[in-house]
Amino acid sequence: MFTKEDVTKLAFKIYKKNQNVEKSVWRLAELCVTINNNVKDGYNIKPLETDNLILLIRDDVNGQVILPSEDEIRDVAEIIYHENPSRSQVDWYIAEKHLLLEEIKKIIDNNS
Repeated sequence: MFTKEDVTKLAFKIYKKNQNVEKSVWRLAELCVTINNNVKDGYNIKPLETDNLILLIRDDVNGQVILPSEDEIRDVAEIIYHENPSRSQVDWYIAEKHLLLEEIKKIIDNNS
């Protein structure tokens, strides 16, 4: 698993890219929906909060990550955008969700 330090380093790299808020919110939504589509009870993982859940890959994930539709991403992006998070919050959660998705991908690869 990854550490808080890993998230901090990645969040800082993301921050330095200086992307606009819309692109950052979209990326966060994309990561969240992808995670949600691949783990049991994934929709309990909120975009703007940290969860320390033990994640279990869903039974219907068969060898590769299930990718979300654009509509799914758009719906979550709208929710995030309306919560009006700070740029640093979005960057932090992008980093956290990115690292979490990498862990999920490793598990899926190892189980296929």
